[in-house]
Amino acid sequence: MPQQTAGKSTVATATAAAVHGIEVITVNVLNDQGGGFFTATVGARPDMQRDNGQPSQAGDVLSMQPDGTLQTRAAGTNGAFELCAKTSGFLVYSPKGNDGRTFVVPFTDVKIPNT
Repeated sequence: MPQQTAGKSTVATATAAAVHGIEVITVNVLNDQGGGFFTATVGARPDMQRDNGQPSQAGDVLSMQPDGTLQTRAAGTNGAFELCAKTSGFLVYSPKGNDGRTFVVPFTDVKIPNT
């Protein structure tokens, strides 16, 4: 977009940023924990860490922290921070139950390609 600076025309430059899709959890990575609750295997993620600061690992499950930040935990972990309930468009996490906040993560149960 052209800008005027003291009578001179300059051209503003824009840095192009990559456009990203909205990531969702798919039905094929849910682990049934009984009672209508699940954990979601998200694996090794460059954008998430475990609680000890180590990088996430293959097989890790999603862990919702009480402030809404996402971490991972070792495969098979199914504590309060890892359990979720499934709705038609979201996984619902409430790590502290009635004493805390509740969060959603996008979810799809649609059959997807490449699985």
